[in-house]
Amino acid sequence: MGTASALAPGLSRKLKKVLDTRTDTPDLVASLSTLSDFYADNNPHARRNLRSIIEKRSLSINHDFLLASDAAQQALDRVEEEVNALAECCDK
Repeated sequence: MGTASALAPGLSRKLKKVLDTRTDTPDLVASLSTLSDFYADNNPHARRNLRSIIEKRSLSINHDFLLASDAAQQALDRVEEEVNALAECCDK
């Protein structure tokens, strides 16, 4: 009697899906590489906090992006003000 036939149908289907998952795709390799940069300790406490760590890292990345894009946003605001001033002059 094989292992797959001894499992419940739902569990067997889920196990087959996991085993059929390709682990050599570039996206998955890049994701795992990024994860290994900040997730070094593989212990129960670290695994429980992994989601929190990922969410904090995501917030940090978003915050850094906002800070970096602030100069560009200010430049766009100045251009918009100039265009509005030109449009107002044209209307007069």
